[in-house]
Amino acid sequence: MKNSFFAIASILALAALLPAGTNAQSRFRNTYIVKERKSNPSPNDSSKFSLGKNYIDALNLKPLERFTDWCSNNNVFNNLEVAATIGTGGLGLELATPVTTWTRLRAGVEWMPSFHIPMDFDIASFKDGGVSSDISHIQEMVYDMTGLEMDNNVQMIAKPTILNFKLLVDVFPFQENKHWHFTAGFYVGKSVVGRAENKRDQMTTLVALNLYNRAYDYFTTLEDIYDVPLGGGNYLDPDQVLELQEKFREQGRIGIHIGDFKDGKPYLMEPSKDGYVRAKAKANIFKPYLGFGYSGALDREQRWNVGVEAGVMFWGGAPEVIVHDGVNMTKDLEHVRGKVGRCLDLVKAVPVYPLVDFKISYSFF
Repeated sequence: MKNSFFAIASILALAALLPAGTNAQSRFRNTYIVKERKSNPSPNDSSKFSLGKNYIDALNLKPLERFTDWCSNNNVFNNLEVAATIGTGGLGLELATPVTTWTRLRAGVEWMPSFHIPMDFDIASFKDGGVSSDISHIQEMVYDMTGLEMDNNVQMIAKPTILNFKLLVDVFPFQENKHWHFTAGFYVGKSVVGRAENKRDQMTTLVALNLYNRAYDYFTTLEDIYDVPLGGGNYLDPDQVLELQEKFREQGRIGIHIGDFKDGKPYLMEPSKDGYVRAKAKANIFKPYLGFGYSGALDREQRWNVGVEAGVMFWGGAPEVIVHDGVNMTKDLEHVRGKVGRCLDLVKAVPVYPLVDFKISYSFF
């Protein structure tokens, strides 16, 4: 009795949720819902309604079977499609199912395979507001002081780290031709979409760069030329101290010339304390999407399908590239050099990411 009560309540509730006056509600009521009695009720039965003819069959079905039967009759969740995608967003997997006769819900994950993008930046010296790319004399000084050979530039490797989950709704505007669809939805993913770091074989150059700048800071701010200890109670000759001070002031400080601050002052990136140079690209976690697509069947049963989709993912502003010392290359710098500068100019001009995906899918039912 208790189970029958909950079954009746569930069916009534489901019928109430259906839009009034629709064909779906009429079919549901004709199948399961009670009909008003035309005869007088018996003394033992005060109910105003009697159950429809298929109610007993509905009670005999399991809840999942009743739900799938209703979905099949109303084109809701009556198909499950699994797809593999490849495109400008990377590789992906999707699940799709219809929610009405003219809309479909899609959910999936998309990630960018790891690959390397080589970059290089020149080492330059900075003195009296000017920048010079000729560091040959500094290279000689570094070798004389430390025995380390310093290159003219620093090579870096950038790698994408894109991983997004997506929830999309496809709308089929042509009921007689469901090959075309328009899509709206959003992507949610990691805020860090790329990282860059110096190559391992650049460590000697970076260590030499740090050693030179430490020596530059020491000798250009030294006041007592008679107090430069060498260890073991020995001190550097004052004349040699004066000679080093003159050389350092003549050559200037050095760094990796990335670009210029907006006030015109050059930005020379220096390695971190551990001897590395690093940067990361950050974007919004939530990214809206708009697109359109076309798909068609490969077999008569229409289980295998191929399709293409094109659209744009809105960054919500240009991605930010932040260096290990905290400088924001997107907001703080201009005239950024090399591939990074060209990429930054592009994303600033077009604050959307174009997506073109090809996919192959299989429908299970």
